[in-house]
Formats: sequence, structure tokens, C-alpha cells
Amino acid sequence: MDLGSLTRLPQTFRNIGRARQIMAVLGRHGFADVLARLGLEGATQVFLRIVTFNRYRPDAGTHTTEERIRMAMEQLGPTFVKLGQILATRPDLVPLSLVQELKRLEDRVPPFPGEEAVAEVEGELKKPIGEVFATFDRVPFAAGSIAQVHRAVLKSGEKVVVKVRRPGLERAIRTDIDIMGRLAQMLEDNMPESRPYHPKAVVTEYARSIVAEIDFTREAFNIQKFERNFGKDERFLVPQVHPELCSRKMLTVRFVEGIKVTDLPGLRAAGHDLPKIARHGVQYVLMQIFQHGFFHGDPHAGNLFVLPGDKLCLVDYGLMGSLDEDRLDELLGFMAGVVGKDVDRVIRTFRRMGVLTDDVDMRRLRLDGLDLIERYADIPLGRVDIGKFFAELYEVLARHHIRVPPDLHLLGKALATSEGIARQLDPSLDLISEIRPFVIHAWLSRIGRLKSVSRQIRRAAEDWAEMATKLPSEITRIVTQLRKGEFEFAAHMRDQDKLVRDGNRSSNRVATGLVMAGIMIASSILVVLPVGPTIYGMALTGYFGIVGYAIAGFLGLTLFAAMWRSGGV
Repeated sequence: MDLGSLTRLPQTFRNIGRARQIMAVLGRHGFADVLARLGLEGATQVFLRIVTFNRYRPDAGTHTTEERIRMAMEQLGPTFVKLGQILATRPDLVPLSLVQELKRLEDRVPPFPGEEAVAEVEGELKKPIGEVFATFDRVPFAAGSIAQVHRAVLKSGEKVVVKVRRPGLERAIRTDIDIMGRLAQMLEDNMPESRPYHPKAVVTEYARSIVAEIDFTREAFNIQKFERNFGKDERFLVPQVHPELCSRKMLTVRFVEGIKVTDLPGLRAAGHDLPKIARHGVQYVLMQIFQHGFFHGDPHAGNLFVLPGDKLCLVDYGLMGSLDEDRLDELLGFMAGVVGKDVDRVIRTFRRMGVLTDDVDMRRLRLDGLDLIERYADIPLGRVDIGKFFAELYEVLARHHIRVPPDLHLLGKALATSEGIARQLDPSLDLISEIRPFVIHAWLSRIGRLKSVSRQIRRAAEDWAEMATKLPSEITRIVTQLRKGEFEFAAHMRDQDKLVRDGNRSSNRVATGLVMAGIMIASSILVVLPVGPTIYGMALTGYFGIVGYAIAGFLGLTLFAAMWRSGGV
């Protein structure tokens, strides 16, 4: 596989330039050996100096591998920074040493000019900004890698904030995801030690997440759904969204002024009841999970504010999680197994989730799970650190190469984050006491759903009866096809995709050889049979022949290098 393979997604100057930049950054931070193992021809210091116009400077080697990964992601920009931030919350996907380092990733992205933000807003609204807003602050008060936020006032006098996506962001993200996907494929093909971490699956999951996050119509929908779920609860406030002033690139919501939930001195000075806020915060998250099955996936301190009357308000609804009844049943089964020290029940729950593969060492997994549960068995339930427990659980799962489903991971993150905030507000908070009534209610609801079991059994019996009536005719059809030699059998071989790629690579080499031979023959004819004016004693066709020889020689060297690297010579 060569550099051309990397950039055929699609074959545009943008992808080629970005791929060159990514290779240069990886090489600069000491990953040239990884590039070479990926089969990228010329992934050497000489090549990197050529493609970076001699700006390649390898890492001095004073940093750890984890630090170099983090620095490379920071240098590669928003898409890679976001990927790193997501991986920093996934100890089931990457080693804990890398998780700790990626937590240091920062969005060092300066705001883009206010004039560009105005142009984006006017382009979305199809009218001058002055026709919609009485005032629009061109200086953003917050900026990130995806968007920046501007204060504004509507013609009605209502204060709002307008979230504006960075110009050209979607195209840049899609280019980076294309190249990430190709790199992930290369990792799994050429570095077997990377396969337990599922690079392709990680990129696919990340692509789905980031594409949804940059579409602000989704965030507007999420806010409206939260409003329907909590609009009548006086303890919480959901900022009002203005759908007519929202699009894929902009979001307009009512301005909410409050105190950040972790600003303890500010909260005390304003006379807020901190233990009350802690309980309400935990209940807010539990209601989202157990009652509505739709929860805020990132309830960290920067997204949670306290308003007068001890009201809580969440902002930034881009990252959300959902649970259906089956997933909630699995969650309850898992919690019951942990509390009851029943590791077999926990493993059965994992099997129902479909996360256990055939190559998992079940005996070893059972022993590790039992060790984890027993270490928490003697700790009073009220003092169990949920965040630490989930971190250790993910570590066990990662050791057995078990991937946590994204929705459950998001749920664990939401619980652990809310617990951390609540414990800052009230160190004496008994989290289990807050969780218990929600779990009991969920179990009672689950029992109530058992009334439908007879209906489900009847439907299943009908399906089996239908299949039984069709089975004889299907068997007769198969036997008839076998007798006539018309029966077709399809099989999927292991590593079939890799075999196809290897076949394509061989075909490309044969085609390159044929083209090279054709150029050689044509060039020889041009040299032997001179035609046209003479320049410095040689016919013009002779010069074309020499150029042809040079092109054929270059193709020959490229073909030989590819065969040498793949062990074909």
C-alpha cells in the first residue's frame, strides 16, 4: 500500500494536502516507524522532508509515547482533538496511561472573526442580521473547536445567545474522517497488536458522534425534548430554543444567567443551599436515565448552572444518550449482580448485551469480575465511589478486549460526572440512597411489563407455527434444486476483505508493469525513428523518448519498492 492508497478518499487536492500534513505531524512526533509499518512507501525521514518542503523535524525523544500522541492530536486540530477527548473517557478502548494523558488535551482554538460569524448567520437566515436582532455582539464570549457563542438581543427585547458553527468545519471534518478511516484500516491490516482496540470501529463511532454534534438542528430537538420532559418541574430550567432561528450551522436559545455549579464561594455568597442542589442534581440525572430514557451525556461543571431559587440549568445539549426498555433491563440486571455479588449474573448481562466474543477467556473474566466486586463488598453502599468503580470496571473489560456499548459508556460517564459534582457540593451525600428509589420504581415497572409476556408467548407460538407449516415446502424446494444442480451456496471467508485488497494490489502492480512496458516500447520507437525538427543534434521525438524512459524508470522503481516492502521479492 502506498501514499496514493491513503488519499483516494476521494482523490482531491484537499485530501492529498491534508494527508501530507498528517503524515508530517506524525513523523515529526516520532511515529515514522509506525508509518513505515503501515506500508506507506517512503515513510522515511527523507520522504517526510520532501513532502514538508524540508520543514520536517523529528521529535527529540524526550517525551513518552502517550505525550507524543497527545501533542500530535493538538497540532492536527479540532477533529483530532475531539477524537482524543472522546478517547480520554474510554478506558475500555485505550490503555489507562493514554487516557490520563489525553485528559490534558485542550481546545486551543482562537475565535474566528465576528464578521465571519455575521456572514454565516445572514447566510442561514437569508436576510440581514439587523432585521432579526436588535443587537448582535460581534465579539464571542465563548469559543471552541466546533463553534463560538455570541450574545444578542431580539427585536422583542429578549436576550439570547447564538451559537455559530466554524466556517468550513463540516468539509474539514469529513476530510479528516476519510483519512482516519484509511489509517484505521491500515492499522488493522498491518499491525495485529492494534486489532483488540478496534481502530475501524472507533473511527466509525466517532464519525457518527461528531457528525451529529455539528448539526445544530439535532441540538435544538434535544433541547425541545428536555423541555417536554422537565418543563413542569420547578427544580429545573431548560433554556427556550427559537426553532425559526436555528439551522445546521446556527442555534439560538434564550440567554440564561447563573452561577457555575462548582463555584462554591459564589453559590454560598448568593445564599444557595448546597446540599439541596447536590440532591437535586443527582435526581435530575437519575430522572433522565430511569424515567425518560433520554439523558445529557456530558453534565460536567461547565454545562451546569445554578439559578435563583436553587434551580438547575443544563446547557450545551449536543451530546445525548438514549436507553430503550431492553437496555434498561440490562442495566438493572448488571446493578443487581453487582449489589448481590453475583458475578455470573453480571456476565450473563454482558452476554445479553452482545459484547462477549468467542475468544474471551470466560474463566479469567469471571475471576477478575469477582475480584472487582469483592473489593467493593465491604465498603458501605453510601460511600462507594461510582466514578472509581466504573473506571476499574472499564479497566477489567479492556484487559479482556471487551468494548462497552456507546450508550452504556455514556450513561456511566453521566453518573460518574454527576456524582463528582454532587460530592463537591455535599461530601456527606449518600448517592446509593438517592439511586435506590429510582431502581425500585424501574423494577416495579419491569414487573408490570410482565403482563405482556403471555401476549409475547402467543406471538412467538404463532411465528413457530407459521415456520413449521412452511418448513416441508422449503425442504422440498432445496432438495429439488440440489437434484437439478441449481442450489447456490455462499460462504464468507475470514479476512476476505484483506484478500480482496491484496488481489487488487497485485492487479495494480500488473497494470503498472504493463503501462511501464508500453511506455518503454513507445519510447524506443520514438528514439529509433526520429521525426520532426532537430535540437542540439537530436530529433524532437528523441527527447520525448528520453522523457518516456524516465517515466518508465520511475514506475519501475516504485513497483520494485512496493514489492520489496511487502516481501514480494
